[in-house]
Amino acid sequence: FCNRVLGFVNAPALMQRLVAVLQGESVDVGEYQEKRDLIYNHLTGLGFKMVKPGGGFYLFPKSPIEDDVEFVRQAQKHNILLVPGSGFGAPGYFRIAYCIDMAIIERSLPAWETLAKDVGLSSERGA
Repeated sequence: FCNRVLGFVNAPALMQRLVAVLQGESVDVGEYQEKRDLIYNHLTGLGFKMVKPGGGFYLFPKSPIEDDVEFVRQAQKHNILLVPGSGFGAPGYFRIAYCIDMAIIERSLPAWETLAKDVGLSSERGA
C-alpha cells in the first residue's frame, strides 16, 4: 500500500534518476513537422479550414458539415480514423493525429480527396 501511495505523491526513484541522466537532451521534432506540413497543406488545399499548429501531433480542422460526429462516420467509410471535436468540447470540429508512419499519411491522401468531394468541399487544386 505504501509504495502505491508514494508513487502517486512523488516521482518514482527510477524516473528521478532518468531525469538526471537526460538533462539537456532534446527531441527531434523535424519528423512531426514534416508530417504536419504534408497533411496540413493537402487538407487546406482541399478546402478544409484550420489553424496550423505550432506544437503537438494533431490538427483540429473545422468540420465541413455541421455534425462533426456524422463527418467522422463518413470519414470512417474511407478508412480515415478521426475523433469528433465534440468529445473535446468543440462541436463542429474534428481531430486528426499525425503521430503515425509517414507512409500511412501518404496513402490516406487520395481518400481525403474523395471525402472532400463527398462533403462538397471545393478544392483549390482544381481536382
